[in-house]
Amino acid sequence: MQVLVPAHERTVHPDLARAALLGVRRHGPSPAADAVARRQAEPVPERLHHALLAELAGHGWQALREAAAHLLDRPREGELAEIIERGSLPDLADRLPELQLSYHVGHTTRLRLEPGRLVVSHGALLGGPPAPAESLFTAAIHDVLVTACLGRRPAVTVRFADGRTLTGERPVELRLTGRSRVIGWTLDLAALRGPAPSAVAAVRELIAADPARRWRLDTMAVHLGYSTRTLQRCLGQQGTGFRELLTATRLGLAGGLVRRTDLGLAEVAAACGFTDHAHLTRCFTARHGQPPSFIRGQLAEHAA
Repeated sequence: MQVLVPAHERTVHPDLARAALLGVRRHGPSPAADAVARRQAEPVPERLHHALLAELAGHGWQALREAAAHLLDRPREGELAEIIERGSLPDLADRLPELQLSYHVGHTTRLRLEPGRLVVSHGALLGGPPAPAESLFTAAIHDVLVTACLGRRPAVTVRFADGRTLTGERPVELRLTGRSRVIGWTLDLAALRGPAPSAVAAVRELIAADPARRWRLDTMAVHLGYSTRTLQRCLGQQGTGFRELLTATRLGLAGGLVRRTDLGLAEVAAACGFTDHAHLTRCFTARHGQPPSFIRGQLAEHAA
């Protein structure tokens, strides 16, 4: 498209700006983030969104990807959500360039699905060539969407106009100074042929790191880069469900604290995400056939 529309006359979808806003705010105060937040649910001027992305890119690839994941942390509807839930990568690759137009019109992508990989080129649409931060955020969004669609993370290789590439789990270093324009990226899907990592293990690990948190299936899915239905399906295929796994993990941790510490049972309950001592006792007894106080009593007898 040859028509140039100045950036101050273009806007981006508020959900896209919100994702970048939440990503930036994880790393401290930001004047650009404050300006975006004041607009609430209104479309955000593209120039303001660009300022936000420049800050975000300075925090590295993981920050970009974490921000991109916020696009999936609200109830979703519409064609993109349907494609993700179907788990169809060909449909996603075919429809994504057009669907992107509802989010921004300054730049666009062309996607080519090849055996074992998705090749993406990035260029201008109604504006000039996209800045590196814009390209990198778009690459992170593609990473998140492909992961949500397939339940597996691709390896990302970013291609620069000067011929350089950056590949790996963190393909973009913290400093982008001196980087030339990004012309595209490749999402390597070859690893998808290997054995899938255990969704149960990944969920258990996150719960164990913060058992007192009010975990929900949808927030867990965001942390792991899945859609909610994909995570639910993966857990079901491994013979469990989210609530069962949450309770079992918390009870395992509580059992360790009961047996290996002198914390009061109310403290154990709070540390492991149970409402109170009584809630812990009910769940513990249902699983082990004995209340935690009985276990404590046995340990005290042996110690004596």
